[in-house]
Amino acid sequence: MIYRQKQECFFRARFFDYSFFCCYSGLRNQYLSRPMLDPATIQLIAQSYSTQELFAALVWQRQFNAFNGEEVIRDLSKHSDLWVSFLFTKPIFTSDPDGLSFGGLVKTLLAMANYRPMPPESILHYVPYPADTLYILTPNQDTIVSQLMDLGKKWKADSVETMDSSNPDFGWRLKHKLKKASPDQLEESDLDAIIISYWWD
Repeated sequence: MIYRQKQECFFRARFFDYSFFCCYSGLRNQYLSRPMLDPATIQLIAQSYSTQELFAALVWQRQFNAFNGEEVIRDLSKHSDLWVSFLFTKPIFTSDPDGLSFGGLVKTLLAMANYRPMPPESILHYVPYPADTLYILTPNQDTIVSQLMDLGKKWKADSVETMDSSNPDFGWRLKHKLKKASPDQLEESDLDAIIISYWWD
């Protein structure tokens, strides 16, 4: 009886080792066979587009629930006077004792690593860049902020929040930090900045 139990444990262990080996080999071959970055292509992209245009492309690609990336970019292009820069990512939490920001980072990296193009008729589709939060930096002026808040309604964002220089965690980073050229272009004035965040469920 004891011999049979030992024999069963031995075969289970051997089966586990074999299964793990097959799984590891499959993953190893999968990643080794993944196309590498083409430096020539990357150089062309880097020389042809700004950082902001690259983030705009990520927004454009994203479509989920009420979020329409193409609509967001078209509106931002139409109202370029309302913003100075924007970033598209997972939520970033200032006070983050539970590591939620890091969890979003891990989720993004895993999605990029595991992405596989699928045919349109497939019921399974991978998300190459699972961002759901848009951060817009702009001068802290009531007329500008009001229009950007209205865009949040048009875009059907589930949450729209503002972070300005009164924020106890990082407000000092936004106070008198934004450079804006004066009309005569002879001097610059330092403006208070504000960040407006839009989140879609």
